[in-house]
Amino acid sequence: MNNILLISQDQEYIKAIERKISPSLYVFNHADGWENALKIFDTQPIYLVIVDLSNELDDQKLLNQIREAYPNIIRISISDIQAGQEHFMPRKISNSRIQCHKGISVDELFALLEKVIEIDANVKDKKLVNLMSSMKHLPTVPQVYYQMSNMITNNASVEEIANKLEEDPSITSNILKLANTAFYNAKTASIRQAIMYIGLINVKNIILSNAVFGNDGLDPKTRELHWEHVKITNKLLIRFYQDIIGKKLSNNISSVGLLHDIGSVVLMSNFPKEFEAIVKTVKENSALKFHDVEREVIGFNHASIGGYLLDLWGLPYPVIEAALYHHEPMNPKIINHELVKAVHIANHYAWKVVHYKKYDNVIDTAVFEAFDITQEQFEKYFSTIREKL
Repeated sequence: MNNILLISQDQEYIKAIERKISPSLYVFNHADGWENALKIFDTQPIYLVIVDLSNELDDQKLLNQIREAYPNIIRISISDIQAGQEHFMPRKISNSRIQCHKGISVDELFALLEKVIEIDANVKDKKLVNLMSSMKHLPTVPQVYYQMSNMITNNASVEEIANKLEEDPSITSNILKLANTAFYNAKTASIRQAIMYIGLINVKNIILSNAVFGNDGLDPKTRELHWEHVKITNKLLIRFYQDIIGKKLSNNISSVGLLHDIGSVVLMSNFPKEFEAIVKTVKENSALKFHDVEREVIGFNHASIGGYLLDLWGLPYPVIEAALYHHEPMNPKIINHELVKAVHIANHYAWKVVHYKKYDNVIDTAVFEAFDITQEQFEKYFSTIREKL
């Protein structure tokens, strides 16, 4: 049974949840602020906390206090503000793990909680935790990524962001390298001018790619191949949203294509011989699925390992879901069906761009129905943009 805590001053909302909650599944607690919440935290093992963001400034501070004091508790925020709620992305990604509109029904809220709990159970499987704790080569995301994400959300100036980035010479160097490539041709040694040339989203992507692909246990050729794959996946995903879905992929989630295969990078750097054997097995028997063979050989596949690592980094659940389910896009446990299906498509066709067939390249054609297109229609579209990727 899961102990959950709702922090809200909205008595009607509290009563609505009390009327609907299943006592066989949850122990429900509520508090009107931090002081009363602390009393509950001290007396009960709270598993999940929901914070009502009606008072935006104070409640974001409250979420931060919970994160600092109780980092293992799942943090969900609810808000009256509709804008920015696409993909259930929290407004400040380092505070809550998922955010939803307060207007959804209580039944929908509990359905969401069940899926969140399922994700948490997957990424915190005891055997998976033991496996990951034994690995020598695990990438870590620098704190500057979270700081910069929140600075962008709060409309910080380029000067403020540049000052923060200059604290990390490696990241600064890579931003300048990209800005001075033939594509941007910035011809600058100024981090501020470089940011103006390449854009804030590309800066965030550089920070993440540094974290993922700066792994000292990774073979250089393998690193380059997989960097190309995830980079193209990300580009294709953004184009897919724009051209097929008719939306702009939210800035807060614009790096999801870069991170969806992070589990593969971890496997390759920690189990190089086993990974090579997996590639050989799949190559010799095309009926086998890569992620199934990974599970047989190592105990877990790259999707589970990626989900674990992104959860460890404290990234929001939409990003974790994309890693966890990108080979199971029709799984009913998924929260963000649109996003995971789009990542599934982008992942598949990105391998075609790099002309590589050894890795898992099986697509579930049912995903196209969700976007009201056929696979043939998508492939015609893909052929028109392939060279640009």
